[in-house]
Amino acid sequence: MPLPSTILIVEDDPKIAQLLQSHLEKYSYAAVPLTDFAHVFDEFKRIQPDLVLLDINLPFFDGFYWCRQIRNVST
Repeated sequence: MPLPSTILIVEDDPKIAQLLQSHLEKYSYAAVPLTDFAHVFDEFKRIQPDLVLLDINLPFFDGFYWCRQIRNVST
């Protein structure tokens, strides 16, 4: 049986992150909510997700910044 796809959830609202996680897990995805918004790229490299759900309004740097960082190493 193949491993489930990993989805990184980058959402600073805990209620939304939990809702996304529970819905994704219901469909057999491995959903990983992020809590350290100062080191999103480091966590991306560590987890190596198949997909990133990225909020735009985040503390420290916005989602556009993190998207650019991730796109430098991933398609």
